[in-house]
Amino acid sequence: MSSTLPNEKICLEILKQEGCSDKVVRHVCVVNFVAMTLAKACGANLELVNAGSWLHDVGRSRTHGVKHVSEGVAIARSRNLPEELVRVISTHVAAGFTEDEAAAIGLPPGDYMPSSLEEKIVCHSDNLVGDDDIMTLQEAVEDLEVRGYRTTASRMKVMHEELSARCGIDIDLLLEDSEVRTKALKRCAAYISR
Repeated sequence: MSSTLPNEKICLEILKQEGCSDKVVRHVCVVNFVAMTLAKACGANLELVNAGSWLHDVGRSRTHGVKHVSEGVAIARSRNLPEELVRVISTHVAAGFTEDEAAAIGLPPGDYMPSSLEEKIVCHSDNLVGDDDIMTLQEAVEDLEVRGYRTTASRMKVMHEELSARCGIDIDLLLEDSEVRTKALKRCAAYISR
């Protein structure tokens, strides 16, 4: 794998340089913990999942609406980050959007559907993390449905099943251990000034 993928330290520097709030940094840290747990269980590219999970919400430095996706892509490209990382950023939201769905919500033309294992892991991990709490599939589905994403909630269920099969364990079971939640929050508290 290319050494041009930024490590955790560089990702944190990018988030801070772009002006991401502590709340966003804490969220991406928990997403990173979940994503790396999944990536290890599924045999994914750890370097890509690490960078993608840290930077998936870098666009929230500019907006918190759905356009944070296109803003994140613009930031990543302006920093000459690898295209595989840009793709993770572009496909992380709401279990993906087709070109027509993306156009309907005001995103620039493009394919926002996660296709690689790493894209799916970051996308699904983001869906399973609220601000900084880890949710079950059912809780995450309900969250998407409340926000009006019924179609993507259905896609998320399929993604959950696919990743569970790939990991050899249901993702909810993999993450249900209270130690996972405790470790994630403890680890992520270190990045936030209180």
